[in-house]
Amino acid sequence: MKKRIVAVLMSFALLALGGCSDEKPEQNNRMVVPIKVGFNSIAPDTDFSAATKEVIRNMNAGLMRFDPDSRKLVPGLAQSYEIKNDGRTYIFKLRDNLKFHNGKSITPEDVKYSFERVAGLKTGKPIVGDWKKNLESVKVLDDKTVEINIKDGEQKSSDIYNIADVSIIPNGISEAELEKHPIGAGPYKFGEYIPGQKLVLDAFDDYYLGAPEVKEVEFKFYKEGAGRVLSFKNGEIDYLPLDLESKKEISKDKNVEIVSNLGNDVNVLYLNNSFKPFQDKRVRQAIWEGIDVQRIINGIALPKATKLGSHMSPYLKEFYENGLENKYPYNPEKARELLLEAGYNNNLTFTLTTIAENNFDNDMALFIKEDLSKIGVTVNVNPIPWGQYLPEVYKQHKYEAALLRVAGYPDPHRILQRYKTGYSSNMGEYSNPEVDKLLAQANHTYNQEDKIKIYKKIQDILNEDIAAVYLLDQGVSVALSPRFIGYKTYPYAYIDISSIKLKKNVK
Repeated sequence: MKKRIVAVLMSFALLALGGCSDEKPEQNNRMVVPIKVGFNSIAPDTDFSAATKEVIRNMNAGLMRFDPDSRKLVPGLAQSYEIKNDGRTYIFKLRDNLKFHNGKSITPEDVKYSFERVAGLKTGKPIVGDWKKNLESVKVLDDKTVEINIKDGEQKSSDIYNIADVSIIPNGISEAELEKHPIGAGPYKFGEYIPGQKLVLDAFDDYYLGAPEVKEVEFKFYKEGAGRVLSFKNGEIDYLPLDLESKKEISKDKNVEIVSNLGNDVNVLYLNNSFKPFQDKRVRQAIWEGIDVQRIINGIALPKATKLGSHMSPYLKEFYENGLENKYPYNPEKARELLLEAGYNNNLTFTLTTIAENNFDNDMALFIKEDLSKIGVTVNVNPIPWGQYLPEVYKQHKYEAALLRVAGYPDPHRILQRYKTGYSSNMGEYSNPEVDKLLAQANHTYNQEDKIKIYKKIQDILNEDIAAVYLLDQGVSVALSPRFIGYKTYPYAYIDISSIKLKKNVK
């Protein structure tokens, strides 16, 4: 009798172990990714902050997509496209068997609704302001084909990049629905959202590029700092953006894959032209030559970091103008002379506003404060939360000097149009008619060689005018927990979980 009881108990134990074995792959397929700030909106294309976009893009897909391997735009939900009417008309043919997260097929009517939504054609409330100005109409040509028409005089060669940014959503879905339960066609579908805590996404098995290997991802709010590193080492989180110190620490574990690259983001010190001292180019040059950028790179940046001379990173090497990074070398003696010529003798003081949540920028601000004190300039560092920085500094330009890591794009025009007179993201309120003219010329030519020459000329002018103090591309390094490999970086804000693969035979 005892033997029979023991046998039964052993059978139950084996069943229990078998159940654990079945559950283990599910745990291995799940990731926790830390994020540092909250979202103003989880609806597609609504919140334009980089910290939101890098997460939300996992739920969305557009007609075009950026391929991180070739570093080019390629067809996405569209299988092909053509440009007609001197750039005023784009015709897209959709792939077969495309699905939304709710299981419904994607049709040209959905594409039409998505573009009319961002432009506010029917509501009068555009989601993306530029589309209100640019979009003439969207026409359904047949059950696979859609035509997008740009307004006469507004067509430009960078329109294809803007088209790629528009998320395709179901026809008729309301903004209220999108805020509560967004539906897209990206590699991940909405699972759960608790504001201020986490956003959970589930793999979309019908994703047109194939189901992701990571089946669930939880984007969880974690403050930056040593606590994150400890959480990574303890296995609480599976993805860790690295700074110099944490990279040294994590590199000790040979089972951890670290992916490093240029970031294509540009760390900029904006000097507001509404602040009288910065209206004098000699003062702007003194500030630039008074900052030891290489010391910042050596002290806190990642190994891939590089010094810059314009608002362009060598990530886009085709368009990048080499040599400008050496135009204003660190030279405190010359910086003092320039300040004296401009009438400042140890009496220039300004406030440098930073984003409180951005540790790198705040560390960099201390380097700048220390360097500029050596040339008689007093810098008062003012860290404020992103929720305050966004409306006051970024949108309303209420600051004297400000640090910002400006998100990059694969489109050079989108990067450099920040210096167009009156442009909403022109943080330094820079204005130069020649730059405005060159931006227009670049945007109306489809010849790649001509575009490259024009964009390099714009970089020369921005550098000569010292439209801002261009510091560095601080680079990017990301560590994946030992269960994962294969992460790919992008020249814009995107944590692409679908690029991550499961490491085979992990115990």
